[in-house]
Order: sequence, then structure tokens, then C-alpha cells
Amino acid sequence: MNKFLRAIFILVILAMLGAAIIQIFLPHLLGEKSAYGLSIHWQREIGFWNLAILPLLLAVNLKYDWFYLQMTLLALILGGLGFGTNHLLGYLEKTNQANLLGWVENYLLVLLWCIGWKLEYQKRQKNGEGTV
Repeated sequence: MNKFLRAIFILVILAMLGAAIIQIFLPHLLGEKSAYGLSIHWQREIGFWNLAILPLLLAVNLKYDWFYLQMTLLALILGGLGFGTNHLLGYLEKTNQANLLGWVENYLLVLLWCIGWKLEYQKRQKNGEGTV
């Protein structure tokens, strides 16, 4: 895997781990800033979801497999587009700064995932590995 993708994966792993810890053990810290209001149980659920995704992100970094890397990137891109669009709509409805940050952050990550995917694809083409 190229260094660009690996760096983004490490960044996201650290961010998701940090967010999971905060959302599970201190849910009010993020929930109070939410345009949707504080829901401690919902914050914890998001934290547990982050923990559930972490093994997949770790696995794709520890053992390179082109197919699973592509599927992981596709899932991250689709999730980022969905989460980002949800934040954008929330921002447009309530003009909440937290939603503005969520929108920019998710769309930026989608762009970075796409760049990393293209770099990895080009590397494979250069090495004669094809798309299989």
C-alpha cells in the first residue's frame, strides 16, 4: 500500500479511536455541541460503531490485499459522502458550526481516499499487477 494511503489510514484510526473513547466515556462533550441535541445513548452507539470499524481498518493496513483494500476504500468513501451530506444538510437547516466542520472533514477525507486509491491503482499498473 502506498505511503499516502497508509498515512490517511493511521490518521483515521487514531481519530476514530479518540472519538470512540470520548463518545463512550464522555458522551456529553460531543453531544452538547450537536445540532441534534444531547443523547447520551446515541453518542455511545456512535462510539461503539467506531470501535467495530477499527479492526477492519487495522487489518487492511497489516495485510495488503488489493481487493479488500478497494472494498474498504469504497465503504469509507460511501460513508464519508453519506455522513458529510448529512452534516451539510444539518448545517444548512440549523447553521451549526459542528455540522460545518463535519461536512468539510468528511468530504475532505473522501477526496483523500480517492487520491490514495488512484495512486495505488497507478502503482499497480506500473508494476504490471493489473486490476485483479
